[in-house]
Amino acid sequence: MSIIFQSMNNYFIGIMTGTSADALDGCIVSFDEGFKFVESASISLDDDYKKNYEACIKAGYKTSSESNVLAEIEQTLNRQTVKLIKTLIYKSNIDVSKISLIGFSGQTVFHTNERSYQIGDPLFIAKETKINVCSDFRNFDIKHGGIGAPLIPAFHNYLFSEDNKSKIIFNIGGIANGTFLNDGEIVLASDVGPGNCLIDFVMAERFNKPFDDKGDEASRGEINQELLNELRSSCNDMQYPRADDKQSYYELINDSFYEIQSNSVLKTLTEFTAEKIVEFYEFCKEPDEVIIHGGGTKNLFLMNLIKSKISGTLKTTEDKIPSKFVEAAGFAYLACLNKGEVFLAK
Repeated sequence: MSIIFQSMNNYFIGIMTGTSADALDGCIVSFDEGFKFVESASISLDDDYKKNYEACIKAGYKTSSESNVLAEIEQTLNRQTVKLIKTLIYKSNIDVSKISLIGFSGQTVFHTNERSYQIGDPLFIAKETKINVCSDFRNFDIKHGGIGAPLIPAFHNYLFSEDNKSKIIFNIGGIANGTFLNDGEIVLASDVGPGNCLIDFVMAERFNKPFDDKGDEASRGEINQELLNELRSSCNDMQYPRADDKQSYYELINDSFYEIQSNSVLKTLTEFTAEKIVEFYEFCKEPDEVIIHGGGTKNLFLMNLIKSKISGTLKTTEDKIPSKFVEAAGFAYLACLNKGEVFLAK
């Protein structure tokens, strides 16, 4: 895919924080002569940030004016984003004048097909870094006939599509989404299931840990068939394409979760997560290749479950870009295409 640039400053910064709310990931990329991954860095978001963010989602806040806590974590996000951008520029030794735009995802608090709300102030970030910022991508997509998520399929198509080949690219973050590519075109893109969010919730509640490292805790459990059937029936009516809200998956958590041994809850949730991913794969007529990125790639138990359920080749993105930074690069790409609102530094 060719891109027409509007300036000679052909470096773009992408900044991403997902619904896992555990880190900010950023990268500098160029699309001048094909894709070039220049620099990357991450900043961890502390446990208080994540706990307060989760509490705000569960409370159903739709603007930062509704909650002092939400306003406070927005300020934290702003400061950490500026810090990350300055770190990237320092590490790359690229002059600020050579950066065309920053693509800033914001932190999604509320999302429906008609409206989306993210914390993070792109104007503050633009003023502090002296670089124009492109943001509010989800509402931009909704205004132009989309549903605001997933947003990365255009970048998936740019980076991974091939003529005469069918592929699915899955991003397993807090929510899992998939992009079905065939013969160099996007056929279907949709959120597909809970990704890491339910597993992470149980790890925090029952193990006081942020995630199931390598899936070790789930691997020690047994599938609880009654719970698995309950989860399946709760999601039977979900159609593609769709944009999932994290809160809708939290609503699946009920008293039965607390009556089952912790490792078995995790194994059941991991099985359910794998099933929803494979369900999309089967809906797309089992493409030739499956590529996975996102935090879910670290859950080896989940990855092996998915691999056991598909017939195509399964791989990660590492031959083109580190899995951790695909979404950040995707937001840089959206900025390059001006698929959001631009906030000027001056």
